[in-house]
Amino acid sequence: MKNHLKDMYDYLVENQCDDVCVYDLSKEEQNCDFIYVATAKDVAHNKALALDVMKNFDMEKYPEGYHKGEWIIFDLGQCVVHLFVGVAREKYNLDKLWKSKKVAL
Repeated sequence: MKNHLKDMYDYLVENQCDDVCVYDLSKEEQNCDFIYVATAKDVAHNKALALDVMKNFDMEKYPEGYHKGEWIIFDLGQCVVHLFVGVAREKYNLDKLWKSKKVAL
């Protein structure tokens, strides 16, 4: 599983996301095992990244938040990916919620 975590982390970093964090919720009563939180440069970058994720995961429906583009959420089964623009990430501060669950990659 650690390889898959690193693969998604590397994918987000390679696509110029900032402050990519992974949180392990596998021991919690959640619908997923891992949460990724990343910051895109702006709405256009966030939407382009979302389209690329959709293509790579053969998704036909746009993810939650795509049309506004400030906070886009992908539910990929075992993991959920949150793509933010900076101001939205600061506003919702999911990192504070899960800070004790952060994974070092």
